[in-house]
Parts: sequence; C-alpha cells; structure tokens
Amino acid sequence: MKKILVGFSCAWLMIVSPASSSDTTQADLAQLVNSARHNDAVAVEKLIQRSVLLREKVPPFVAEADKVIKARNGAVSSSISATIAGSIHEADSIRTSLFPYALRYRHILYRTDGSIDDRDRIESILISMAAALTLYDNASFMEKHIGDKKAIREKLNEAYPEYGVEENFYKDSLMRSNAIAYRPTMLDAIRFFEDNRKSIAYYVANGDKSIRTLYEYIDRSPMRVTLGGDNAFKEIADQVSALVSRTVELPFSAVDKLKFNFSKGLGNTMGMVRWRSGKLRNDKEFLKEFSTNLKPGDILLEKTPFALTDKTIPGHFGHAAIYIGTYEQLRELGALNTPFVRKHLDQIREGKVILEALREGVVLNSVEHFMNIDDVAVLRPNRLEADAMRTSLDLAMSHFGKKYDFDFNVNTTETIVCSELVYAAYPQIDFMTKKVLTSFTISPDDIAILASGDSNAPLELTFFAHDGKKVYVKGAKADGAKLYRTLVGIETKYR
Repeated sequence: MKKILVGFSCAWLMIVSPASSSDTTQADLAQLVNSARHNDAVAVEKLIQRSVLLREKVPPFVAEADKVIKARNGAVSSSISATIAGSIHEADSIRTSLFPYALRYRHILYRTDGSIDDRDRIESILISMAAALTLYDNASFMEKHIGDKKAIREKLNEAYPEYGVEENFYKDSLMRSNAIAYRPTMLDAIRFFEDNRKSIAYYVANGDKSIRTLYEYIDRSPMRVTLGGDNAFKEIADQVSALVSRTVELPFSAVDKLKFNFSKGLGNTMGMVRWRSGKLRNDKEFLKEFSTNLKPGDILLEKTPFALTDKTIPGHFGHAAIYIGTYEQLRELGALNTPFVRKHLDQIREGKVILEALREGVVLNSVEHFMNIDDVAVLRPNRLEADAMRTSLDLAMSHFGKKYDFDFNVNTTETIVCSELVYAAYPQIDFMTKKVLTSFTISPDDIAILASGDSNAPLELTFFAHDGKKVYVKGAKADGAKLYRTLVGIETKYR
C-alpha cells in the first residue's frame, strides 16, 4: 500500500511540477496517509452507529420472540425466522467490517522506533481500540440477551447462504470475544492512556469530529469500563471538553512527547521486554529430547506469555519459525548445494539451525537460543517428497537478512513477519489468510489449525510442550494432542 501511495504521489508531482522537491512529495504522501486514516475513523464511527441501532432492537425482539416460541411449545414461527435472518445479515456485515479495523493499527501501540509521530499514533490507536471494543461489546450484549434462549441461539448458529452468512455466527462471536485476542493489547492501551492524559486530550481535541466520537465511545464502552482506567479517561474527557471550547490553541510542539511505561516498561524493541525467563530455558534433558525429534523443514510454533511480543499476536501461539536442520541432516537430505542454503553453511555448522523473523530481521539462531519459551509445537509437512522439501528449505533461506514486516502483509516479500516466513516457504500448502483492509495476514494459529489430526491435514503435530513440560510426542497417548487442538480452537472449529 505504501509503495502504491508513493508511486502515485511521485507520478502526479512529476506531471504538474517536475521541479518539485522531495519535501513536497513527502508532504503529499503524509496528506494521503492522513486522509486514509480519516476515512478509517469515519468508517468505524458508522459501524459503531450501526451496532448501537442493532442492539436497541434486540431486547424487544427477544421478549416478543420468547413469548411466541413458548406459545408454540418451542416452534419458531416463520416471521421470527425471517427477522433473525435479516438481523444476522446486518450483524455479520458489522462484525466482518469491524474486524480488519481492530487489527489494522494495533501494532502501532508498540512501535517506538520514531517512524510514527504522536498524533498519528494516538489517532491510529483510537481507531483500532474503538473497533475492537465494539466487537466485544456487540458479542457481550448478544450473550446477555440471548445466552439463555436456546431456540434463538440455535437460529443464530444456522447458515444463511442467501445472505452469505456461514454457520455458527453466535458461537464464533462468543469464542472471539471470550478468547479476545485484543484484551492484552487493550490493557496496554489503557495504561498508555493513563500515562499520556494531557497529550492524548490535546490531540483528540484537535482531531476531527470522528476522532472525538471514537474517543467518546471508548470512554463509555462496557468492555473498557470493565478493564479500568476510569480516572484517566474522565480526566482526558474533561481536558478535551476544555480544549475544544478554547479559541486559541497551543502549537503541537508545546505538547509533551508520549511516554511508554506500560507492561513492565517498553524498550526500543518490544521483543526485549520479558519479565521472566521461559520455563524451557536451560532444560538440558528436554533440549536433548526435543532436538532428536526435529527434522529439516519442521515448523516450530512457540508461546512466550512473559514477553510483550506475545500480546500483539491473536491466538495461543505468538511466534513461528522453521527448523532448517544440522549440516549432517541437510547432507542426508541432499540439500547442501541448494543456492540459498549453501550461502549459510558456516552458520549452520555453528549450530544456528532455526530460521526466524524477529524485530531485527530474518536470522538464524541455535535451538538453545530459541528455547527461552514456555510452549513449543513441532508441525511437520507430511506430504512433501525430498525434492519438494529441498525447494522449501531453499525458499525459506532466500529470505535471510530481510527486514521485519511491521505491516504483517503476506503479499509483500521484501519484508517478512514470522508466520509469513512459513507461508512463503511452503507454497504447496493452502494456508488460511485473513484480509485486513488492503493487506492479507496470517497468524501462528492460522498455521497451527492445519495440524488438525485429520488424515488429510497438510501438517502433522509431532511434538508438543505446554507450560514448560512435554505433553505429546508422536506415537504417544493422544491427550497432549487433544490439549493442542483445544488451545488453538481446532476442537471447536473442526470436530
């Protein structure tokens, strides 16, 4: 998206003014970005309005429907069915539209590399925060009014192909909100608001109407109230009101720079923020057994609940990597002479056998370095012949040295995020991706669900450790595999 915007603005400037400076180009680009963010804020504001209107219709409808269903001894009348079909169409449209905005700017909360100015950061956080809270509030409202109404609940879980609505709308809504991938980030956002009350008030007051409306929704959202920060939000609201009424405004330069004091402190690289060591770190006995179960091309999924990075990734697992293999394993596979593997044989001989995309870029690390974690799952592509595996290993190594993709976009390969590295290395596998506005993303859990245990699944779970303990190895009792499926939602989605 950034490339498209840059290309468009540069081409336009060349036509109207060949002598235009690069400063003008940057100013035009900034204007385009600000315009896009403004459009996002307006879109979320409209989705909130639609949500509120739909919520207002729910209580009287549920009361009337409950009465009719009881009178018919449990039968759902055709008129109620028709109303539910129309309503679920609207609800599904709102949910589908809100979800990308909830993810769109979430990572900006943690970007402290100076690439985003304070106004952009605050407005972006407000957009994603308002969208995420609306998703949660909608689901919570639905559960409150429909949770004990079995017949209506079942109707909401039916598929409505005439409206493009898949089955299990109600169940999926609750699963998303109760597992709420946004919750840890939401807590950090609230701490961020508490630490920067005056600055946030100033930028909200000087933002457009949609930005103020989003802030007002966040302030009174039931979910936000549950999570806390009431004193900070009241103070911000009071300051916004006072600033809006003023005729003379302070320059932006007079506003304090933003602070980042949440989640045990935030360094320049969020991956540095860890408040304990992983439970599998320095466990030599475990490391030995784990290493003997690895084969070249294995996909490693890990969880570090004690790290800030884990807060920004939806689902159970927070990171994905690829085991390239030892020198001996690669020789046995016949992969030593593939172009990109060959370039890094010295590092592989040194024991750097795991390829991963971290904040500093795509690097090779040792198994020992990787094991500062609590959970690890080993997924094996179980349908690839040796030739295809050699190709995948070389594809993976071709991304070595690339920068980290802070936009999480699988359609761009000049920068790479951890799960995208797996996606790019295995074109033979039909991975699940999600469209987030103009970008397509994939999370570690989107990879994890492909090890469903079904005979036709493209990935096989061969090893799993949870909370610092081995719970499954291929060929053992299936309890650990069942726990894995439960943690990543496979039991709910596929069984």
